[in-house]
Amino acid sequence: MELSEQAEKAYTKAYLDAEASIKAGKPTGARVKRFRGIEEAVKKIIPQDLFALNRSLSGKLAGVYRVKKGRIRICYVGSSTTRKIGILYISEKPRKQGDKNDPYVLFTKMIQSGKFGEFLENLGVGQPR
Repeated sequence: MELSEQAEKAYTKAYLDAEASIKAGKPTGARVKRFRGIEEAVKKIIPQDLFALNRSLSGKLAGVYRVKKGRIRICYVGSSTTRKIGILYISEKPRKQGDKNDPYVLFTKMIQSGKFGEFLENLGVGQPR
């Protein structure tokens, strides 16, 4: 499993927030729950059924899959040929369809800009349509 630069930053931030919450005496706080949700998705849910049809995105994001855990959305790709999984995007922004800050709108812009081009190439996965 590999994380894109964006996903790595989001994962690290969630981890550091959870650690700070634990050190502050809040081991069951929202930040800890958020990080545990990300961990569960990345380490258990995605690998168990990588290409689940109900997680497949469509349109400009065809070929990309996503997992939802509460407000968290994790977008990923996989290659059955190279047997690699790539986490492209982790977002905890609320989903408001049509809003300029909708996580899928932001992610689509990143995909279309070619931001993940080299990352996808290294995984052996083509650019989403």
